Amino acid sequence: MGNTLTNYSDDNQTREALAKVGSKRTVHEMYGLFYGSLAAPDPADPAEHLPVIFNDEAAAEAASEEDTENARQNLLSLWNFIAHWKPDKDPFYFPEQEYPANYQGVLQHLKDDLALVQYFIVGLNLGGTETDDFSEDAVDAMHELTEASIRLQKNIEVAAALDPMAADDDPEATATMLDDLEDILADGIARVTLGLKHAKR
Repeated sequence: MGNTLTNYSDDNQTREALAKVGSKRTVHEMYGLFYGSLAAPDPADPAEHLPVIFNDEAAAEAASEEDTENARQNLLSLWNFIAHWKPDKDPFYFPEQEYPANYQGVLQHLKDDLALVQYFIVGLNLGGTETDDFSEDAVDAMHELTEASIRLQKNIEVAAALDPMAADDDPEATATMLDDLEDILADGIARVTLGLKHAKR
């Protein structure tokens, strides 16, 4: 479940840094992207991440040199700590995020978890991951991640239909549902990462 990266710069600082350089990427997307890229047999060169992270070239060019360097340092710090993650020993690290105790908070939490797994796949693709690179267990784990993504999407649709300002009427059930889904995400990403290690070139 959601542990934080020891010594990593505050996630809120990274959010602010991304916003200042015109990136629409979220911290959850960055975690997913870096987990995926670092799991890939041939991790993407840092320059290959730029089109994904800085999706608005005009805004990025308008950013100050100081803001650009701050964003670069924050992302490099995140990259380095995820690079030291040992999926067979360490807990999986989710971004720190406080969510309102209403359906708007539930909806955002679901969207963030879905974004993390979606960008994990983006990272795998950036690293040139091919079907033959996956171990049998990694294939099973990818199927479980796909099923979890479908469950997240269905829950997003349910939460989106509710009054966003209304208090969650069953917070314990919601917490259990989120914990179960995040356990699947954590386990799946760890198993994919381990299953791809033999294919690193």
